[in-house]
Amino acid sequence: MRILRARYRSGEEMLRHYQPSLPGGGIFFPTREAIPLGEPVLVEIRFPELCNKQLLRGFIAWRRAGKHRTKLRAGLGIEFLPAESKRRDFCLAVAKGEIVDMITRRHRRLPVTLSADWRVVLDRETHHSHIEDIGPGGAFLRTTEFLPPGTEIVLDVTPPGSLRPLEIAGRVAWTRHTEGEEGIGVEFKARDAGGTRRLKELVRRLEMLEAENALDGGDDVAESA
Repeated sequence: MRILRARYRSGEEMLRHYQPSLPGGGIFFPTREAIPLGEPVLVEIRFPELCNKQLLRGFIAWRRAGKHRTKLRAGLGIEFLPAESKRRDFCLAVAKGEIVDMITRRHRRLPVTLSADWRVVLDRETHHSHIEDIGPGGAFLRTTEFLPPGTEIVLDVTPPGSLRPLEIAGRVAWTRHTEGEEGIGVEFKARDAGGTRRLKELVRRLEMLEAENALDGGDDVAESA
């Protein structure tokens, strides 16, 4: 998935780029590149008041040609997906000064769609699902099969380019019951140094794929109003 890095000098500037007329909300992204309408993209939002950059899924809703005479900038209208409403509202609240984002995660989470089989420890029944975001310390697993916090589970995840799944031990840290966004937050538990190394290697591979698909440079980065 193509990544668009939207960087702003302030929360106020981010609000100037925000597009409330789009059904799911969205942003105007200055660029001269003609990305096809409807193409899914990942928007990385960053501004000083936001301690942790936010990654939101969306799609190209409209394109606008620039007009030099009127100083109208060329760019794209990106609409966020409904599932990103919480991240969207969080970014807007921080930009407006309604939330002071003081907590910085030790590791950033990568949005992914990664197939994962999982089971409760000492239980043979395997469940099929997918991971929606992941980092060296944990992941969000989409499932409607909720488990009590503290439940130990094992995930089998196949890294990109690998034929063999990686077995990851973890525990349920929290659950989300919002309709359409159900899932569990998993905290990884590396049993040894080798497990920690394999986790870091998995995230490194995903970051490499992210970098290969990233669009970052020149007018493609939103840096001014």
